[in-house]
Amino acid sequence: MAKINIEQELKKFKIIDSHMHLGVSGNVLYYKHSDERVIELEKRFNVKKAICSHIIGIFGDSWAQIEEILKIQEIYGDFICWQLVYDGNQPERSLEIIEKYRPRINFIGVKVWSVGSGLYLDDRKYYPLWEYAVANDFAVSAHTWSPYTENPKQIYGNPLLLENVLKDFPGLKVILVHSGGKIDFYDEVIELARKHETLYMDFSGDCFYPPVFKNMINRAGRGRALFGTDMPMMDIRYHIANVIASDIPDSDKEDIFYNNAAMLFKFK
Repeated sequence: MAKINIEQELKKFKIIDSHMHLGVSGNVLYYKHSDERVIELEKRFNVKKAICSHIIGIFGDSWAQIEEILKIQEIYGDFICWQLVYDGNQPERSLEIIEKYRPRINFIGVKVWSVGSGLYLDDRKYYPLWEYAVANDFAVSAHTWSPYTENPKQIYGNPLLLENVLKDFPGLKVILVHSGGKIDFYDEVIELARKHETLYMDFSGDCFYPPVFKNMINRAGRGRALFGTDMPMMDIRYHIANVIASDIPDSDKEDIFYNNAAMLFKFK
């Protein structure tokens, strides 16, 4: 197999990072972590747009996420587009925040972290969000993971639970963050995406491999695989290398890196 020059290959592609974070969390990859460092690395590796949900919101402070977003937006402008976090345990409060502040920020959609909320993805507490997302025509990013792992809380993010949700909300667009999270679960998640054309697969995470992209395209079709990094928890170079090393044409790599997200998020 010929050696791949990642730096040279990367010059062919522009990137939308469909899944990254700002704010300090309990697990950060980069020494001397800061928001500035994360953005510096994103731009160094040819990211043109970053889709961000703030760590403070994910960890449960719905109002504080707004304060941080407004400050960061002053610095980075439209380089970052924001997903506001919906807390399933506070549905009315969450929708109030989303409705009030989405006109004031570079709003792109909503993020749910069911593992943190302790709610299954098909819990009725998420139904107000699904209805709101369909009515306002935006995608929801939902953390998904394999229920067969040693962490019992990951069962809340089992993407197969969305089968029932999609019956109740035709047209609902959901990004399956991490695409189910584990290699031995990908086949089931790809089959779910094959049956539902409004599902998108974000292959960020700590465990995936280049052949998954060809498998996804062959079975579920083009247009629904998204590039994400989970920065700063993961290294952007790992995810770039996996796409570049995959056995698919450059046109498919362009779709994964940029075009699919540009279409989904309605970028010009």
